[in-house]
Amino acid sequence: MNIFYDDKTKTWQCDCQERLVIGKNRLSLMNDQGTCRDPEDGFHVKKVGDKVGPFIGILTSKENRRDFYGNRATFKRIQRYLQQYGGISFVMIPEGLKDDHVDGYIFHKGEWREMRFPLPDIIYNRVASYRAEHGKGMATVKALATKYAIPFYNPHFFEKWEMYTHLRRNPKIAKHLPQTDLLTSKNQLQKWLQQESEVFIKATLSNRGEGVGLVTVLDDGFQLASNTEKRQFSCIDEVWDELRRRFKRRTLIVQKKIWLKDFESRPFDLRVLVQRCKDVWNVSGIGVRCAGENSITTHVPRGGSILPIEDVQEHLNIEAVHDLATVIAYQLELTYGYLCEFSMDVGVDQEGRIWLFEVNSKPMKFDEPHIQEKALHGLVQCFYEDAGFEF
Repeated sequence: MNIFYDDKTKTWQCDCQERLVIGKNRLSLMNDQGTCRDPEDGFHVKKVGDKVGPFIGILTSKENRRDFYGNRATFKRIQRYLQQYGGISFVMIPEGLKDDHVDGYIFHKGEWREMRFPLPDIIYNRVASYRAEHGKGMATVKALATKYAIPFYNPHFFEKWEMYTHLRRNPKIAKHLPQTDLLTSKNQLQKWLQQESEVFIKATLSNRGEGVGLVTVLDDGFQLASNTEKRQFSCIDEVWDELRRRFKRRTLIVQKKIWLKDFESRPFDLRVLVQRCKDVWNVSGIGVRCAGENSITTHVPRGGSILPIEDVQEHLNIEAVHDLATVIAYQLELTYGYLCEFSMDVGVDQEGRIWLFEVNSKPMKFDEPHIQEKALHGLVQCFYEDAGFEF
């Protein structure tokens, strides 16, 4: 069935006689029976009992020069996909949230439009910055989600040290974690470099290959490399001073470097997308990323490149990767509660051992079209199930 939005009254309406409701707070759908409307103005929705929807709120943050911040192409894809099957997604920011409605944004008929929505059946957190996620408005959103029992996907960014300490409690996961420590002093770093020839330095709140350095022991000193430059230092004091200058007050970890398998002399690792459907966790896709010539990470924006999985499949135990993903998923739920999806960065060393480097609570768009399509399908399927609608 189709429902319509009236800009003058800021209400949702339908051409039907029965009483219907929308949203988690069950706002009444107004009856506009007899009104002549263009079907192109309508929104395709599903109906279960007296409720129509689902309404999915994509949570992001306000941007100074635009209405909202975020990956608009991804938001459009979600809305188009939902409309194929019946459902509405809209972008919401904390400032637009009221006690009984949300003033948000929807992509419709080729443009973004501001509309008034009921409280969403699902909140899908795509806030893109750590600062915005810890703003005052987020506490209000979470409080309302708790009050109305609204499923809240992706509760927050995962912090690297916290994630490491949680995951290592599970013996099945601990054996896949590189040795890692919270970096608090110059002496601690020096002890690490007496045992390891190379170590990674990472900011605990960072993503996409940003906030990463690689310290290498040289015959006559040390080298500190990033994805954009390499600098040499004669003593550990200089290295430490540079780390403090570069990372300022950010919390850091030090991590053992794993010597990964390579493709054409360039190390590669895996981006693994994991999604839940009907309380069962599954791997929706595995992308292969190869390090650039002078890159210390495999992230594409930092110089890495994409490889077809067929090029490296002989080096991979795909079944073992799937098994590890499932164990991690259930361990994350023990720590963080209800989840819908996550991605993880996994590497395979020269002996074929699998290593877990990072877990991301808000997976980025995969460049492989078949993975992206499967990811969108899995996400929308989860929306319907948790909102109480059939897919």
